Amino acid sequence: MPEDVGSRFVEAVATQDRTALAECFVPDVLFRALTPPGFRERTSAAEAATLVTQWFGDSTQLRLLDSRGDEVGDRLHVSYRFAGVEHGESYVVEQHLFCVVREGRIARANLLCSGFRPPTAAPE
Repeated sequence: MPEDVGSRFVEAVATQDRTALAECFVPDVLFRALTPPGFRERTSAAEAATLVTQWFGDSTQLRLLDSRGDEVGDRLHVSYRFAGVEHGESYVVEQHLFCVVREGRIARANLLCSGFRPPTAAPE
């Protein structure tokens, strides 16, 4: 089931496990990401896993707040939101991943990232 790889992907990001993340991809994955610094593209499982783990590499207290997975036609959509601390500043971040799954692994992926945003105060 395609959602399985989505769950494995989110867990690998949450635990910063580059090896487990690389195993979510086919070896010659086409991974594209639009993040606030700009467009990124990687064409191997190892390169894609390194890119994703670098985004959260300086974070501490990384905590998964929410994740969802669903099929949209022939694509798997995975969304997830984390809270963390980087350089002493708290943040929240949400990413959306749309991917083509082949034999239980991600073959093509397009990711959109909100960037690290300051958390909002809870209403009183």
